[in-house]
Amino acid sequence: MILTAGDYENMLRDSLIQKINWLEEEFSVLFSSQKHNYSQCEKNLARDMIKDITELVDFSEDINLRDLLIDTLNSIKSVYSSLF
Repeated sequence: MILTAGDYENMLRDSLIQKINWLEEEFSVLFSSQKHNYSQCEKNLARDMIKDITELVDFSEDINLRDLLIDTLNSIKSVYSSLF
């Protein structure tokens, strides 16, 4: 099977979508048991997770991917507002 540039871009995009979905799921797993009393370590972890995923790619190149990331981050911040 020969991959074209379009195939590679689609695979990369799919991988990034999976990572964005993972981020939301991981926040649920790590932080849903406590809604308000987060330690500084947990707050740092949350910020680092978001920083790491936003540094994966230049989301400005794909508007739909950027919008998905923004929607996901807004959702996370609304549910876990005391982490930020």
